[in-house]
Amino acid sequence: MSHDEIRTIYQTDLTAYPHLFEYRDLFVLACLTGLRFSDFSTLKPEDLKRDMLYKKQAKSDHWVIIPLREEAKLIFTRQFKDKIPELTNAEFNRHIKTIGKLAGINRTTTFSYKKGNKDIAFAKPKYEWITTHTARRSFCTNEFLAGTPVELIMKISGHKSVKGFYKYIRITPEEAARKIKELWLSRNDMKLIKKRDNVLAV
Repeated sequence: MSHDEIRTIYQTDLTAYPHLFEYRDLFVLACLTGLRFSDFSTLKPEDLKRDMLYKKQAKSDHWVIIPLREEAKLIFTRQFKDKIPELTNAEFNRHIKTIGKLAGINRTTTFSYKKGNKDIAFAKPKYEWITTHTARRSFCTNEFLAGTPVELIMKISGHKSVKGFYKYIRITPEEAARKIKELWLSRNDMKLIKKRDNVLAV
C-alpha cells in the first residue's frame, strides 16, 4: 500500500464502527514500522524508549530498533499506552479488509502466479487483498521507493539477506518508471543535448 492509501485508511471516519479503531491504528502502526503481526500484536509500553521501539522479533529471535515517525509515536502512546489488545491473526485480517472497504481502497488489483506451465490470475478489489502481512510489505516497499538504502531498511525489518528482502518489494511498472525518472533527475543526467542561445546543440 502506498503512503496515500495508508493515510486514507488512517483518516477514515470509523465513528459508526468503534470496535475497528484499534485494528485500524495497529495496522497503520505496522505500516510505519514494518513489524510482523507476531511482533506488533505483542508490543508493550516499555518497548518505547524516547522515539524508538526496541523489539525482539518472535520469528528470528533478533532485536530490532525502529525509529518512530510522529504519527507512529502518537498512535502508540495514545491508543496503546497501557497494553496492546489480544488479537488473532484471522480476526485482524477480517477486520482490516472491512476497514479497507470503508476507506474506499477498492481499485481492482490482480495477482498472478504460475502453477505448472499455467499462469493463474485473480482479480479482486484491493481491500480484499489486505492482510497483516500487507503492512510489512508496504513499509519495505515505501522505504525502498523513497530511496532509503536497502541495508538500513533491513536493519529495521530484520531481514537477514538481500535476496529475502527483495521478495517483499512490490512495485508496479509505473512505480518503477517513476523511480528511475526521479533518479535521473537527481543525478541531472536527463539531458543529452544542451541549449545555447535557444539553439539545441550537442
